Amino acid sequence: MKRSTAIATLVAIALASVAAVGQAADKPRIAVLEFKNKADNQYWWHGGAEAMQDVFVTELVKSGKFRVIDREQLAALMQEKNLSLAGDIDPSSAVKAGKLLGCQYFLTGAITEYGATDTSAHGRSVGGLPGFSGGKKTFVAAANARIIDTTTGEIVWADEARGEDAKFKLSIGGFGGGVDNDQRMFDKVMKPVVQQLAASIKAADL
Repeated sequence: MKRSTAIATLVAIALASVAAVGQAADKPRIAVLEFKNKADNQYWWHGGAEAMQDVFVTELVKSGKFRVIDREQLAALMQEKNLSLAGDIDPSSAVKAGKLLGCQYFLTGAITEYGATDTSAHGRSVGGLPGFSGGKKTFVAAANARIIDTTTGEIVWADEARGEDAKFKLSIGGFGGGVDNDQRMFDKVMKPVVQQLAASIKAADL
């Protein structure tokens, strides 16, 4: 009796494993291309585009809808196939590259806004009242994205998102302060933009 129960358990585990493999194989394969930078008032540091790709890969894996090609694996495949793909890939190139790389979808797009604006105000000391200075730095990021079906060259999903974060600084009579610069701008504004777009992809009927 115990032996038959153990065999039944092993069979159940094996069937579950086969089913899981089958489900994974049914998921379409997607590659996230480097987004083109079209921002005007920007400061875009080296490595930012790669960071954006990595966040997209993570979010798409978490969505459970795709088999996602890792950024470094994608770079290696493109080098092997002598391909150069960017944000403005045309449909015919997408179809050709999709066949060579073995993926059904390309996620691509552009950074349309990425930078900071400053506003400030100052007042001199008058009648014994202390002078003051104040300012606001607003970080902004925006991007559009689209998914191209590499079997047809058709754009099957497109969306855009925007993020904003503000920091304030105030000084009265030489005392006070605040944050006038923030090196975590990517996490503050660009990462939420990517997460918004990934949520839209997850909700899409693909």
